[in-house]
Amino acid sequence: MSGDERPAPTGGRRVFRPVGPKIVGIVAGVCLWVLFFAIALTLPPEVRAGFTGLQTGTLVLFLLFADAVFWGIGRSRVVADDDGLHVRNGFRTHHLAWTEILDVAYAQGAPWPSVATRDDRRIMMLGIPSSDGPKARDAVWYLRERILEAGGPRRPKGDDEA
Repeated sequence: MSGDERPAPTGGRRVFRPVGPKIVGIVAGVCLWVLFFAIALTLPPEVRAGFTGLQTGTLVLFLLFADAVFWGIGRSRVVADDDGLHVRNGFRTHHLAWTEILDVAYAQGAPWPSVATRDDRRIMMLGIPSSDGPKARDAVWYLRERILEAGGPRRPKGDDEA
């Protein structure tokens, strides 16, 4: 696809998931555990013996919390179907009818696009990270076209910041 060519929305159901952040989350989570065990196993026995169960448990809880954050980012997604837009950011889901949505756009320098609703809410869409490049731009374009199909507001000419 080049220039102004964009995929035409066809209705049905499309799911957008983050690619880069999911890979980074998996790699970072695994690296934290490997680092934890590598350090634990290379410490001299007298230093290892100085750690209490509570201290070790605190480190493990920290690693589990970090993994939960990585997992939340990785499970984020945006689903566009005939009923509307369903945005899952980590552990929270938003359901919006197409008629509730004013626009989908990236704010200047934002890592994720946000949905502007008729009741003045802005909902970030972690499932479409800008780091995914053309795939993310095409997703935003697709969502904008779906909003227009549903009778949403018309965008002024030249207002294409995605």
